[in-house]
Amino acid sequence: MAEYSAVIQRPKFNLPRATINWWLELLASDTQLIEARDNIDFPRDRKDAPFLMCAASGKADYLITGDGDFSEAQGLIATPILSVRAFAQAVAPQTLVAPEG
Repeated sequence: MAEYSAVIQRPKFNLPRATINWWLELLASDTQLIEARDNIDFPRDRKDAPFLMCAASGKADYLITGDGDFSEAQGLIATPILSVRAFAQAVAPQTLVAPEG
């Protein structure tokens, strides 16, 4: 939870405070903490394996990440692995900020 909170607030995302707060509230209210029971080996990036294990053990609806390493992990778990943008487009398109340009 701490990692998700830190990541969503990174300056590179340039998200408005209201959007960040919405996501943090969603995480706090709709996230269930579980103990990982499944052992998954993810040689591409072993530090990411706990996220895969938690998603599989908890039968998560989604694993939301911007980490490109996870694109190789989809075959290891049934949980859909989505980028933040893809998740937002699927469940809350009103939270998306139009790119400036």
